[in-house]
Amino acid sequence: MDFAQFSAAAAEYARENGISDYQLYYQADSSDQFSAFGEEIDRMSSAQVEGVSLCCFVNGKMGVASTEAFTEEEIPALFSRAIEAAGFSGDDTQETLYTGGEYQPIDCLKTEMSDAAAVKERLLSVEQIGLKADSRVQKGLMSGISNITSRRAISNSAGLYLEGEGSMSVFSVNVVATDAEGKKYNDHVVEAKADSREMDIEKLVGRAVEKTVAQIGAAPVPSGHYPVIFDCSQMTAMLEIFSSVFSASQVQDGLSLLKGKVGQPIASEAVTLVDDPFYSGSFFPCTFDAEGVPTRTKTVIENGVLKQLLYDRAAARKDGVESTGNAYRSSYDAPVTIAPFTFYMKPGEMTREQLMQKAGKAVMITFMKGAHAGANPVTGDFSLESKGFLVEDGKIVRAVEEITIAGNFYQMLKSITAVANDLSVNTEDGISCCGAPSVLVSDLAVAGC
Repeated sequence: MDFAQFSAAAAEYARENGISDYQLYYQADSSDQFSAFGEEIDRMSSAQVEGVSLCCFVNGKMGVASTEAFTEEEIPALFSRAIEAAGFSGDDTQETLYTGGEYQPIDCLKTEMSDAAAVKERLLSVEQIGLKADSRVQKGLMSGISNITSRRAISNSAGLYLEGEGSMSVFSVNVVATDAEGKKYNDHVVEAKADSREMDIEKLVGRAVEKTVAQIGAAPVPSGHYPVIFDCSQMTAMLEIFSSVFSASQVQDGLSLLKGKVGQPIASEAVTLVDDPFYSGSFFPCTFDAEGVPTRTKTVIENGVLKQLLYDRAAARKDGVESTGNAYRSSYDAPVTIAPFTFYMKPGEMTREQLMQKAGKAVMITFMKGAHAGANPVTGDFSLESKGFLVEDGKIVRAVEEITIAGNFYQMLKSITAVANDLSVNTEDGISCCGAPSVLVSDLAVAGC
């Protein structure tokens, strides 16, 4: 029994038993993963998680139950568990069923996944490509390809039926290189495409090799305050770490410092942040959120001014506003949280080279270690072990390692003086992802030698 059949059977059971307010949420995620170490395939695996959760609304209380059994026999038990859970709810909020809205039509991307033999052949080519690219590259390159698909659907007693799906292939490669003294350096590249056959493996491995060997000869810089350039990947990482501060529920719970800040400047005029569920590069465009609310593109920060927070229905009720359609579930039985879709900083007009020229003497950050352990989304404080390059007069002088950058995210937003045009989005993160161009921060503390 597929979800459409299960949904129809559930509707019939609800009618026969006088159950008037309920909603089903379905999610099916599958992945085929292949990895190689050197010239050998060391892993092949396939996984699928498929299930449905049921929300029943009884006298303004909501009860939730879930199952992976798509059978008619399961339906009575599922409703019974959800209704029982509603009776134990201690929340005084009057929960109501969402009956639907206007949904933007989108084309769901459907791709045929590459077969296993083709994927293995491509992975087995990675080792030789890397070794030929530079003599300092060591044997034992690690690479992988994952084919990922996801489908979501919502059905409820108000006659609402929504579904959406997407798929992608993700390629990753990790390279190790050594200098003349035998010191090791490593870096990696990750890229997502609609189909692994679209990937230029040789180019991607070459990029990973280039990033790795560029670190050879790295050393700390003297401790002090520097202008800091976050390259596009690391500014993206910053947004990933601190995106939760724009959640209305986090603000309401005192876990974000943005309470009362809507309509006020919280960043420099160079900063505009957008949340776009229909982003053209996304493999999982979303016309509805995890509660069935229509999604829309929204500007969260515009030229430094906080325009709005992100809401699900519960947070919206508390603030007396409409949901922004940002309810999110990581799986069919996960609780509803608030998350952006494609959350990115709008690119500027200057190139990264022009950004470096503007910076003068600066530290460019290209890698941060232990980002979540060294950052506090509540206060905005961060202290992160990093590496990158020393920039002088618009040119990269040498590689930098064993440094720690420290500051505060909220203050950093105000200190961004320039934004480049090299926007990069981590589309491989799936439905909820972040992106940013390279940015110049006027002043950050750098601990080195």
